Amino acid sequence: MLQAIRDKAQGVFAWAMLILVGIPFTLWGIENYFEGGKETPVAQVSGHEIFERDVNRAYEGMLSSIAGLGQYDETQIRQEALNKLIADTLVAKFTSDNLMVVGDEDIRAFVQGLPYFQTDAQFDKEKYKQVLRAQGSTPAQFAEQIRNALIQEQVQRGITETAFTTHRQLEEFYRLRNQSRSIEYLTIALQRNIENVGSDEITAFYHEHEAEFVTPEKVAIQYLSVSLDDVASASQVSEDDLKGLYEEQKNHVANNERRRVSHILIAADAAVNPEEDRKAKDKAGEIYQRIIKGEDFSRLASTSSDDKVSSAKGGDLGIMSRDAMDRSFSDAAFKLAKGQVSAPVRTAFGYHLIRVTEIDRDELRSFQEMRPELLKTAQRSAAENRFYEIGQTLTEQAFEHPDSLEAAAAALNLKIQETAPFTHNEAGNGITSEAAVRDAAFSDDVLNGKNSEAIELGAERVAVLRVKTHIPSATLDLATVSPDIIKRLSEQKKREQTRKKSNELFEQAKQGASLSALAKSGGYILQQSQNLLRTGNNLPSELIAAVFKAPRSLSDAEPVQAALNNGDQIIFRLIAVKDGDLNKIDPKELEMASEYLQKKTAQDDFDGWVDQLRVNADVHVSNKKE
Repeated sequence: MLQAIRDKAQGVFAWAMLILVGIPFTLWGIENYFEGGKETPVAQVSGHEIFERDVNRAYEGMLSSIAGLGQYDETQIRQEALNKLIADTLVAKFTSDNLMVVGDEDIRAFVQGLPYFQTDAQFDKEKYKQVLRAQGSTPAQFAEQIRNALIQEQVQRGITETAFTTHRQLEEFYRLRNQSRSIEYLTIALQRNIENVGSDEITAFYHEHEAEFVTPEKVAIQYLSVSLDDVASASQVSEDDLKGLYEEQKNHVANNERRRVSHILIAADAAVNPEEDRKAKDKAGEIYQRIIKGEDFSRLASTSSDDKVSSAKGGDLGIMSRDAMDRSFSDAAFKLAKGQVSAPVRTAFGYHLIRVTEIDRDELRSFQEMRPELLKTAQRSAAENRFYEIGQTLTEQAFEHPDSLEAAAAALNLKIQETAPFTHNEAGNGITSEAAVRDAAFSDDVLNGKNSEAIELGAERVAVLRVKTHIPSATLDLATVSPDIIKRLSEQKKREQTRKKSNELFEQAKQGASLSALAKSGGYILQQSQNLLRTGNNLPSELIAAVFKAPRSLSDAEPVQAALNNGDQIIFRLIAVKDGDLNKIDPKELEMASEYLQKKTAQDDFDGWVDQLRVNADVHVSNKKE
């Protein structure tokens, strides 16, 4: 479903909408039960606290989004996760401070447009409710999250849609982006014939790099873990409890009914002018009789209603909930059948003739049909308090008996589980895939033989652990690492010899020797590559980067060196530079270039605005005030 929301959301703020909408589905349930006021926030944004668990969740979400994209820097990703949480909080505070709102109609249109809730390209109300029930949410709760996300997107659009780029900027962007360069070059391949690595060299390298030849510290742990689902599945629920929930569901359905309403208003204020009030009442009665006799309600609304906004739409007020209207108006509107028109209804504004054009209510299934869902809900509700108690007991037992998990396991009838050895920085399988678990396992107290504090794994699972086996980091002996050292030194010598040869040729080229002459005298092959672009070439990326960093002057073009990752060295000269010509661009390509530049400008504007919010806000990060 979250992917569907991502696809539906528009604009560069879609990522933030995804996060906001995703919160109730990933965190719904029991939260903050086990801190006991002891957890210190990692950041505070104008009084709003961000905890390590929040960063962990954002971090895990980021990891899932970059899965399969290669290696990543864990520290950098964690910092990005924290920065994003701070930015989200700043924007949310701005929308709250400025009383920004989104109407029910917008929320309804957004939700009904999500493919995840559709069947045959049409909104499927039953599917919608089933999905929310499966997530432990309700339409009202989900709608509120959508409302918050759309409000924040309003902010984004308000900034980004004012961004613009000039034709001159587009021309300069395209000129550089689509510039082509031609080169002549020769390649000095990585040298293969080198002298053998001596034993003295091996020993010296070993002692100089001894810190690199160590095994990582590892631990194997014992742990106790309990989840809300575990507790819920064992909860006993009576039939009376289920029937009580069913009655609540009845009331919920009734209270959540929404109606599209039209009205004709004859304005009056009895307190100011009783005579005018009487005339207004009579006029409303006359119009009512005309409607009863068959005249068109919408036409009469457009010609007779004192509500000029709705009269332009045939009296339509849109879709409303019961509590969105004056009590008298609401009572009358929610008694009408679809298409029925009320007799004149008195409110503080005057007299209304009300017509209901659409009724939106949840269809309540029978008790037996709903029984499995009611049972799951009741078990979960009953389990919440029990889960809290178990978490407290687990925390207390682990603290009171810090040298063993036996007491906690016996008190809660839990099985002590174990893991294979793992390192701090490499995610393992099962519970060791959790960064919070690895952090706890390698904390000083736990390494010194104590139980960990309670660790929240998501919102509905808690664990306590201790180290079973500690394998300290150890330096490998010389005999073990000698093959690796020989390989590294051999590679080093090959690269040094190649670089030395390249430097000799490069100096000759700088003194005026042509590359063709150098190629001929040294047995190299002089090659040319025409019209190279910044992307889409077959040449090594290191060479392309060097080509486009080189000064564009072609008169007495200086030779340039480029080192390749594989150890080869290249010497090249520019022989042609051709700028991208905006006048020759394909219209579709021009549109894409303009769109890219516009989005980049818009994102830069928004990032700058968020940065300014951060400057003006009271932001603390890890005891360091910004």
